[in-house]
Amino acid sequence: MDQMARAGDLKGELVNFALSERFDGPLSELVLDAFPGGVVNDESALSAVIEDFLFNHRLESGSRVVERFVAERRDLDEADRALLLGWLDNVQGMFEITEPYRDDGVVAFNHVDELTYRVRSNMGAEGVEALTPGTVMIGGIVPVGDEWMISGTPTAFPADQADEVLAGLPGIVMRFPERVFRNPEKLAQARELQAEQRRAYIDLNGGDLIVVPGEKVHQTLMALYRHIYERAGSTDGPWTEPDLPPLPEAWTTAEDVALIYDEEDGLGFYVDYPVAQRAFADPDLIRRRPYREVISAYLRDEGISPVPIRRLVAEAGPAAADRVFRKLLKRSGFSWERDGEDLLRRYKADWYAEPPLPRVTPSSPALSQRFQDAKRS
Repeated sequence: MDQMARAGDLKGELVNFALSERFDGPLSELVLDAFPGGVVNDESALSAVIEDFLFNHRLESGSRVVERFVAERRDLDEADRALLLGWLDNVQGMFEITEPYRDDGVVAFNHVDELTYRVRSNMGAEGVEALTPGTVMIGGIVPVGDEWMISGTPTAFPADQADEVLAGLPGIVMRFPERVFRNPEKLAQARELQAEQRRAYIDLNGGDLIVVPGEKVHQTLMALYRHIYERAGSTDGPWTEPDLPPLPEAWTTAEDVALIYDEEDGLGFYVDYPVAQRAFADPDLIRRRPYREVISAYLRDEGISPVPIRRLVAEAGPAAADRVFRKLLKRSGFSWERDGEDLLRRYKADWYAEPPLPRVTPSSPALSQRFQDAKRS
């Protein structure tokens, strides 16, 4: 059987597996997040939710649906298993069709990661009939050998609507920067850009950690971005006037926020950091709820990297960390030097699974123009 046809068969079986009753709970939560009113009125959007559930969403066990499918289907041969697990490298994007490819495919440029893909349909020529040059397809693709297969239910917009559709590109890039970093050149650019911004941050503030009142977070960021542009030789950059998206209320209303520009993790914002510092200076304070809650949040909140805890330990020393976590975890034998790394890996598994991506995204001339157009509209 042709590999593309086999891929289509396996995709259908995988979708049926994901839509079985056993996954009703987690899938329903994702659908409700995408359709808050509970009314599913966009087939393509629903398809994107299902694609995300198949390949990206982690179940309670930590595995993803496609991994569970492969583990339970012992009848699959090695080629099928490799094909399915390769779909963890799926791509969601805004693909502009540049030319036909074979009888059942197209060559497509993804405006998100700025890479070109040879894309085929497991439905044959019928599956790409509407994908003429200039058409913009929004949706997902998965690898099949050295080619890619259309996955899910993409939406195709004719060439005369391309500019209007691609106006939404900046929003996609800002919401899903990891999609940009599939392009290794973009990833390398972002890492260098982040390193330069960190140097500017240290130059401006005298170190990579400062604490400011929540009401001054915006002002502090504006000063940083102005300094970055001035170091680059610009005195009239886009940061000369307030131009930031709204900051989280938890930051702006907090009594104190630490801004740490970590070498690996980039710029992070940590509410109530001075409270945590006092707890590490006097671990007996962990008995009091405000101190216990801050340290517990730093440890257990999946959205917080290991950076603040690492910094607190570095400031106060491992002996203080021993006392803090013995009280917090109620483990009298806890030793930071012996148990600390395992503790962080347990609660920050996603952070440790892969090197953290940069928190800044490089912008091509075309993307920069679309950002400017979006601001004017």
